[in-house]
Amino acid sequence: MIKIRTALGSKYLLQVIVDLLMMGILIVNLSLILFDWIFTVRLVNELLQDYLPGFYNFYQVNIHEHFQTIDLVFVIIFLSEFVLSWAFSIIKGTYSKWFFYPFFYWYDLIGCIPIGSLRFLRVLRAFSILNRLQNIGVIDLRKTAVYSQFKKYYEIIMEEISDRVIINILTSVQDELTDGGEVMDRIIERVVKPRQEVITTWISRRIEHVLTKGVMSRRQEIHDYVNEVVNAGLQNNQDIRALSQVPVMGKIIAESIEKTISNVINNMIDTIIADLGSQKNKVLVHDISEVALEVLEYKDEDDNLNRLVTEVAIEVVEEVKKQVKVKKWLAREQAQKGLKESEMLGLELLLVDE
Repeated sequence: MIKIRTALGSKYLLQVIVDLLMMGILIVNLSLILFDWIFTVRLVNELLQDYLPGFYNFYQVNIHEHFQTIDLVFVIIFLSEFVLSWAFSIIKGTYSKWFFYPFFYWYDLIGCIPIGSLRFLRVLRAFSILNRLQNIGVIDLRKTAVYSQFKKYYEIIMEEISDRVIINILTSVQDELTDGGEVMDRIIERVVKPRQEVITTWISRRIEHVLTKGVMSRRQEIHDYVNEVVNAGLQNNQDIRALSQVPVMGKIIAESIEKTISNVINNMIDTIIADLGSQKNKVLVHDISEVALEVLEYKDEDDNLNRLVTEVAIEVVEEVKKQVKVKKWLAREQAQKGLKESEMLGLELLLVDE
């Protein structure tokens, strides 16, 4: 896990040596603190007396009875390292003010207080050293199983906490909408109206896209439908039927009228669609969007519209809540589990074939 530095003259060499040395001392100290605490447990104490009397007597007389003095030696080492690191930070100008260092490494200072519960703050010193070595590139904890498990459960916890917070906020929004709060008014006033031009442009482009790609692609079908409607309408018209009965030219004139009407209507439809699908519709869409915003703004004048807007907003928030409630970490685990099962099945099939 530890990478050997190719250049001994690295600017981080001294810091790496100090950190590794302090990590070793810290492991010894924390192990001693933990064991001494376990040693005071009555059951453990009795077991050691019965099965390891020699070790019990040695530890009781030489270490346990002088534990405070021994721990004080470690405290002196830690304080010395703290003061030296503080001095180096002042020389290097690491922080804008010389007295900032103790605030950043408060746990190192408080952990030196020889009181039982505070001693365990020295664990934070170990995490600090590991993080520093990770940033320098001396170690890479991301490839270890411990880091993978820690990251996995950290992401699960953070996702669950954030989901709960978001759901509570969205529920509060729903409650305010139900009680007739001012959320919708603020959304319209502060979110929608300042972006009216952008919304207008977007609507215009969407209309142009729909008309160009959708309606214009079915132009021939529209023409055929218009021709059928005109033909059916003229056939039911008594004047046209009478005209078609005129000898020689009657039928030709009726068919010409039918064709002319169909062409005029089709040309009108093509022109309208082309105009709506062009830049000419921007003014129209702009006016429509303004009217729509005004209707939303003064929705209190119409109870039905007010209820409709509120219900739509509540349903939208509810759908967002449902999406937030989806446990993404569980889905990732199931996907990984399914992948592993498929790999195992493939391996089994391969073995069977062999």
